[in-house]
Amino acid sequence: NCVMASTPEANVGSSITKKQAHKSSVRNFMDDDILKEQFTRNVQFFGEESQQKIADAFVIVVGLGGVGSHAAHLLLRSGVGKLRLIDFDQVTLSSLNRHAVAVRSDVGLSKATCLERHFKEILPESDIEAVVEMFHSGNVDQLLSGAPTFVLDAIDNIDTKVSLVAECVSRNIPVLSVAGAGAKADPTRLKIVDLSETSMDPLARALRQRIRKSHQISAGVPVLLSTEKPRCPLADLEGLVDSLDSVQQQIGSNLATNPLDFQIVPNFRVRTIPVL
Repeated sequence: NCVMASTPEANVGSSITKKQAHKSSVRNFMDDDILKEQFTRNVQFFGEESQQKIADAFVIVVGLGGVGSHAAHLLLRSGVGKLRLIDFDQVTLSSLNRHAVAVRSDVGLSKATCLERHFKEILPESDIEAVVEMFHSGNVDQLLSGAPTFVLDAIDNIDTKVSLVAECVSRNIPVLSVAGAGAKADPTRLKIVDLSETSMDPLARALRQRIRKSHQISAGVPVLLSTEKPRCPLADLEGLVDSLDSVQQQIGSNLATNPLDFQIVPNFRVRTIPVL
């Protein structure tokens, strides 16, 4: 019989996770040898005092898709002490091309829970709060509670986006709103502008117009947007309707032909789900 002896290197990851994660936190990283080493490059770049400010920060990320998941991921690796991750939606097959950490086995899992699981593998000492809810007026006090240092708005629905930004402004919570990124690929065209200067991006322009009309907010909110034109058009919904009408005539079935019938939530984007 042959017994394979495990090497110290093979066990170091599990040993760190079990022993260190229970007694340490990101906020006291300078007192923990493992965390101190994990953040050594961060400290070299930011400096110890600035890195401690990052570790003491509490950031809320609302919307965990192609933009929000990457932002949250890098906030974690930067050493933010506490993250609250908010999204009601689930990981889909079609989102795997742009999601920060999701893998195929995560399909069907809530985006917030997915990030929490992977983040705990990256940084077991992190303080992660996954919230599987849609942001709305009824839960705003809960979702923005705890005196957050900063809020990142990565929502792609205009109604919810306006509500979140307005609530942050009224509560004096610093917020960065992110505009549309679909079908864009040139990072050199990214820029942060004031809300009053958001004429070049459709989502940002809608935010400016709606929040000014409903909340009298016309400036003072930073917005991250791309000046690049989309590289491909949106799906042809009129063509989809024509195709459904044709199929309906052939099989005599009452198929839904209004694109709005395919929305998972009113006023949110229409998306297609492949049948496996």
